[in-house]
Amino acid sequence: MPDSPRTNRKEEPVTLIVVRHGETVWNAQHRWQGWLDSPLTPRGEEQARQAAEVLRHWAIAHIYSSDTGRALRTAEIIATGRGLATQPVAALRERNYGGYEGLNREEIEQRYPGTRFREGTDRRETWRPPDGETFEEVRARLRPFLDEVIRRHAGQTVLLVTHSGTVRVVDGMVQGRCLDEIWHRHPPNACVYVVRAWPGGRFQIVRDMMGPDGPEAESAAGSTGEAQPYATERA
Repeated sequence: MPDSPRTNRKEEPVTLIVVRHGETVWNAQHRWQGWLDSPLTPRGEEQARQAAEVLRHWAIAHIYSSDTGRALRTAEIIATGRGLATQPVAALRERNYGGYEGLNREEIEQRYPGTRFREGTDRRETWRPPDGETFEEVRARLRPFLDEVIRRHAGQTVLLVTHSGTVRVVDGMVQGRCLDEIWHRHPPNACVYVVRAWPGGRFQIVRDMMGPDGPEAESAAGSTGEAQPYATERA
């Protein structure tokens, strides 16, 4: 649904449209990307165009994107015809996967044996890939940026183009749940996740994650209209 004009904007939430980039060459090859980059595939470009179509009636006021090329290209496609510049933001980058970046599963096992996440033993927030980031560290760089966007853009609609891991961290904040509890909610390429956000860390889901190729995520806790707090320190 498009924005509608209102008064007293300082008391209004910001509407955050969170979009994952379209499919990339390394996505298709099942390679970890992190802070490295690979271009969108033709399918990824089409996914970005489909996301743009989903958002065509939304009155987006500002666009922020991760400063990696795949996210910036996705943002460029969505921004077509809107007359808006995209502002690159390092805080929206994917998790830094360190030594895993550029490698597929088999290559990781060969070069870094025994370092993969262990289900039932490791926690997703605190597990660290070799020379990479934990999800707690991703949240630590993301949260101040989100707080500033919420404060600065009250009553407006803001597009954030980012990555799978970053979308997961946002989802944890929105739902107030740790990543281990919601890991099954995988953000598809070019998914469109819309939430209302208030200062102080309250959220309300407007549109749950839905990829261009069909529904992906289950209905979230908060989609009933209740404003959800930030996740606790374990997320």
